[in-house]
Amino acid sequence: MRSARTRRPTTAATATTGALALVAGLLIATPSVATTGPFPAGAAETRTANSAQLRTWWHDNAAATTAPIAGDQVRRSTFYDATVATASDPDTPYDSFVYMSVPRGGNDKLGYTEEDGAEFSSSADLTMSWSSFEYSADVWVDITLKSGQQIASADQVTIRPTDLGLETRLVDSTTSRVKVPYSEDGHRFSVEFDPQLVTAYNDLTGASGRLTTSAEGNRAIGTEPRNSVLVFANPAPSVAEAERTIPTEQSGSLHRPQPGLVDDLDDVTEEIVYFGPGTYYMGADHHAVLPENVRWVYLAPGAYVKGAFRFPHETQPELKVTGLGVLSGEQYVYEADTSHGYQHNVTDNCHVTCVKMLQFESSNTQQTLDLQGVTINEPPYHSFVVYAHEGDTEVGVENFRMNVENYKQVGSWYWQTDGIELYDGGRMRNTFFHANDDVLKMYHSDVAVENTVIWKNENGPVVQWGWTPRDIDGVTVTNTDVIHNRMYWKDVKYNTCVFNSSSHWQDMGATDRADTATTVRNLRFADTRVEGPVNCALRVFALSDTQNVEIDGLHLDGWNELDPEAQASLFKRYTDPAGTKVTIGDEAGEGNGLLLHDFTVGGVPILKAGDNWAADELGRLNFDADTWDGWNATADGRPTGPAPTLTVDGLTDGATAPSRTLDVTGSTDAAAVTVTVNGVETAARLRDGRFSAKARLGEISHRVRVTARGAGGVLNVQRFTVHAFGKKVGSVTDPSGDDAGPGTYRYPSAGAFNPGSFDLTGLDVYRDGDTVRFVVSTAGEIRNPWGGNGMSTQRVNIYLRNGGSTTTTPLLPGTNTSAAGAWTYAVVADGRNDASRLGGGVYDAGLARSGNVRLTVIPSGKIVASVPADAIPEAGLRSAGYQVSMFGAAEDGEGIGNVRPVYGTECWEGIGCPWFVGPYRGGGGAGNWTESTQSHDTDTSDSNAFDVITGTADQSAVMDWTRGPVVVPYVTLDPARS
Repeated sequence: MRSARTRRPTTAATATTGALALVAGLLIATPSVATTGPFPAGAAETRTANSAQLRTWWHDNAAATTAPIAGDQVRRSTFYDATVATASDPDTPYDSFVYMSVPRGGNDKLGYTEEDGAEFSSSADLTMSWSSFEYSADVWVDITLKSGQQIASADQVTIRPTDLGLETRLVDSTTSRVKVPYSEDGHRFSVEFDPQLVTAYNDLTGASGRLTTSAEGNRAIGTEPRNSVLVFANPAPSVAEAERTIPTEQSGSLHRPQPGLVDDLDDVTEEIVYFGPGTYYMGADHHAVLPENVRWVYLAPGAYVKGAFRFPHETQPELKVTGLGVLSGEQYVYEADTSHGYQHNVTDNCHVTCVKMLQFESSNTQQTLDLQGVTINEPPYHSFVVYAHEGDTEVGVENFRMNVENYKQVGSWYWQTDGIELYDGGRMRNTFFHANDDVLKMYHSDVAVENTVIWKNENGPVVQWGWTPRDIDGVTVTNTDVIHNRMYWKDVKYNTCVFNSSSHWQDMGATDRADTATTVRNLRFADTRVEGPVNCALRVFALSDTQNVEIDGLHLDGWNELDPEAQASLFKRYTDPAGTKVTIGDEAGEGNGLLLHDFTVGGVPILKAGDNWAADELGRLNFDADTWDGWNATADGRPTGPAPTLTVDGLTDGATAPSRTLDVTGSTDAAAVTVTVNGVETAARLRDGRFSAKARLGEISHRVRVTARGAGGVLNVQRFTVHAFGKKVGSVTDPSGDDAGPGTYRYPSAGAFNPGSFDLTGLDVYRDGDTVRFVVSTAGEIRNPWGGNGMSTQRVNIYLRNGGSTTTTPLLPGTNTSAAGAWTYAVVADGRNDASRLGGGVYDAGLARSGNVRLTVIPSGKIVASVPADAIPEAGLRSAGYQVSMFGAAEDGEGIGNVRPVYGTECWEGIGCPWFVGPYRGGGGAGNWTESTQSHDTDTSDSNAFDVITGTADQSAVMDWTRGPVVVPYVTLDPARS
């Protein structure tokens, strides 16, 4: 039986004076008790603490500015001051330096123009301040807001994580006082003044939208301080911890750099590099590549080192990076490429050559790493990596055991500023991460993480265990607080949400990269709290067999303001290249699948046995049907006993209703039955075990939920998707399996182009008041891998014939196709190119856009193009000739008219053509890729359509360009029965 686990209680105690005295004796250099900073005229002298109960520090060379600063300066917060006093002597406060991080170090983009992930943070003028101290007894921390804004109550200040329950007091109109009890785990928290709060919105533009602080017409994503301030209360070490984490002369030979420029560490002869209090910088074009004799880097409290460390040798069995100092990447540009003079990377991937804040080399024999106490600021790329090599070939890391404690990461403005990957046997506790990519990377076995506070930026999820098939056995993550997140995508991304196992990194749209010889098992995530709104709970694209994954105590405050489709949790079984799907444990029968226990949204438990788990309901769970027995959602204290019986007459999932009134009838022994359509609930009439209800359907797709409630509160729930398009005019069918053009065409090889997604199976035409709906069916799913408006890869053209014309007439530009008769109107359904010259819309024969198309995509395989009836006047829907063809959708510049070309077989196979042709263009046609023409095709005699509805004509003959120009026929509708 799986047991719940509760949060570690705070220990209100005092470390022993004897231990602290020994720790003080081990310290070789300490900041002075009182130092003077460069304050404006009239500012008071600073006073720092250095006692058994409290230790603070200061920097004399501080620069209080958001502009770029000199290498020998430390950026001081322009927004906050901090003092700390022991609870036993609250009237004697000591200054604690408040550091500050700004996006891009206060610079613009240096030497590059492409996106780097810091666009919103920079444009919104965000900053992140923090103050760090060491303590062994309860303290009071005063945080003063220096922006000129004021508060009138302690209630206008929030401490996050809120479950810490820290006591706050109002000192004056700009200062809040926080009681921080001593804990052997320390505390890491945010102090948030109401006047500083700003809300980020999605502006709904493009496929994903962009972040903005403008509210008008936009959707709220989350609220956070514009200028944040964090407090890191570091517990004083015990005697044993001090001996392990603070080097002395007895620990080994020491090299002590002098404050200032440090660019000579590559050939030091000592074992330990000891940075005492002071400011050090390596410059924007240097980082320390340490010799093999160096096994330990220590950053003392008050040490501020601008640079990065690489341990390139695999010879040291025990590595350490410890101390309460700061390692800052603020001098580097985003993706600083060491092979390109530390300029911004210009290649596809700088995995090998870009600066990482901490980089280690594993021997794959038994090694250990102690990473304790340090604060990483403004990483320009990954903050932490471990590599292993056999010769020049990179291989997986093994036997590299890590112990990470009291690690802090701030100022992660750029993309790819991940958290930490723990290897087999790794342990991590009491950490803080401000990150803009995957935070907790659970890729290995026997890993335990506890007490993590996370401030999540836009990119990546909170917890990740995907990207490639893996063997993982035994992961435990407990007590995780996500205090802010800015995950904003309005399309369905593969690598986002709180929990995530992403699709394959090589091709995120591919569904056939799984490996059924690998297994992910025994993962447990307990007590996860997400404060404020969030985009989605979990998305699992299983690339390995998956067993016994438990998410116990996932508490979400609520969802952001995006549509439910963007908030959907997903659970999918992917296949290996041979088509074999991975397996999921049997949660329903054996309890070894995916369990969501005590999953709440806004305090409401989400229950599989209830009426609130589905995609359009509070839980937002949109799990694939073939995972049904592989998951459950339960909670303690819910009604038990047999569920009432429930039989619903006639309704089938995916059915099309003949009218806007839906009659729902059936039988039950329940005490009550309700019918809910798109959130509108209707009580059914019950009589003699039969129930009935009428529901009004709106446009197109509807979620119908029938809920039977037993006398004891136990539910039986059935759900259906029902479509309503209007009054049917007629239809025409097309055989499946003919999506190879003339019989030789091949789909692009990338996983985004799933089988059957270009395979037309029919057209249905409906009249719905002032709207005409063209419903095109496909044999395969429509998966929208690139975040279009429902679809990304398809482009459907529907032409209406001009009376009885037989004049051969070209179809729209870029199609390389003509029709056996002139056309009056062309209806284009395209999910990505509405703003393009020939994007989605209604066109007349002169290529003028005469109307808009409202696109609705039903992922199971229907593309619905709704157009105003007055945009196609006198079209004669019943008697008109129709031509329907399916193309690959192209962005502007990839081909003419937003149509992707189909190339010759050798070009598609990579012979004489660029690498992207095979993965992203069709093959089996004619011609090679060229840059010299707008079509990017040396031969445009072949049609670019993958499938065409040809009626009784032989499609392969019609589309055979070697026999002459491709001229496709019109077809007529089979009229609907009245």
